[in-house]
Amino acid sequence: MVGMLVQASYNLVDAFFIGHGVGSLGLAATAVAFPFQLMIMAIATTGGVGAASIISRNLGSGDIERADRTLGTLITTATVLGIVGALLSWIYIEPLLRLLGATKDIFPYAEAYVSVVLFGIPLQVFGVGLNNAVRAEGNARIAMITMFVSAVTNMILDPLFIFTFKMGIAGAAWATVIAQGAVVVWLLLYYLMGKSALNLRPVHLIPRRDILGEMLAVGSSEFARLSANSAIVALVVRSVGVYGGDMAIAAYGVVSRTLSLAFLPIFGIAQGMQPILGYNYGARLYQRAHQVIRLSVAFASTWSFMAWVLVLLFPGPIFSFFTPDADLQVLGARSMRYMTFGFCLVGFQVMGSALFQALGKARPAFFLSLSRQVLLFLPLLYFLPPFLGLMGVWLSFPAADVLSALMTLYFFRRQMKQLEACDGRLPSLSADNLTE
Repeated sequence: MVGMLVQASYNLVDAFFIGHGVGSLGLAATAVAFPFQLMIMAIATTGGVGAASIISRNLGSGDIERADRTLGTLITTATVLGIVGALLSWIYIEPLLRLLGATKDIFPYAEAYVSVVLFGIPLQVFGVGLNNAVRAEGNARIAMITMFVSAVTNMILDPLFIFTFKMGIAGAAWATVIAQGAVVVWLLLYYLMGKSALNLRPVHLIPRRDILGEMLAVGSSEFARLSANSAIVALVVRSVGVYGGDMAIAAYGVVSRTLSLAFLPIFGIAQGMQPILGYNYGARLYQRAHQVIRLSVAFASTWSFMAWVLVLLFPGPIFSFFTPDADLQVLGARSMRYMTFGFCLVGFQVMGSALFQALGKARPAFFLSLSRQVLLFLPLLYFLPPFLGLMGVWLSFPAADVLSALMTLYFFRRQMKQLEACDGRLPSLSADNLTE
């Protein structure tokens, strides 16, 4: 969670320096580029989450060799996907930005930003995948430090490139790419120096069909969630541009980056829960699995509630941090209140989806990952704006939050009852039982 909080903070640092060093069009350009970055994250996370689930469950059941082979399969898959993703993005960069909603004034800034970010795609896919594997073996401290390496590197280079070297928005992009490269170096050192509980040998780099299939099946829910989120953000940017113009796109860019400070720690809790839950589930320690679920849901829900209160009470001061533009501050504060009205329920919804990922149950995990963005948000985004204008775009967010939380509750209660039934068939977890 701390690592994700640091990761979110450097999104805010980017927005701060771009807002003050480039201006509102720079902020709008990052909003246009954000769906593209989410799609790359979706690709990176698919293998990482799927592999993490397999690694933690096999460590729990004692099958160390299969856990090692999963790591090797992940490394090979991440390398191939990263290179292919970068090449395809380079070929289609101009139509891609047009599709994402770049207007005539925003396009030069978006192109300058994304054309540099492309160089970091292989680094991002590789780094995200390996860090999930580190977390899966229970080494949360190294996974957290990885986030620090990335964030601190970016925070140092952002002002240097934007203000000192006068590189503008391209400077912010280069800072991000170099930070991604630093993460890859750090993680490779971790594995090559033998610090990991997993053993990586050349033979493990040959992908195993059964492992790759399971990895993609379990990770597909995360890919569905993030890729759907990418498509949703692109549609929101286009809708906001139609009903509010470039200024509204800039406001949405700031809101989305600010919310990442609240969102990403929730995903950090989910990722911290998954190896513990997967390990104990694989070891048939159902009482401990039940306990970690309850604790994670309570903590994530508390966090989302606290974030919800803060953005409702102080949207004006939050926006003034990112831009000196008074008109943008007023528009942004109003939009932030509407967008976040259902955020207090997000923590529970994310934990519900993560629960099924950790247990290796691909179908409910896939369905819940899609529920908010595709099944609920898309219809709301289609029907509300024609009647309510820009207000309709903002109100689609809380309506989807409330409905998806209710849907998650149904699946969550069924799964908890199953765990309780399994727990009732096993001895209680006394210290003696655990020692035996």
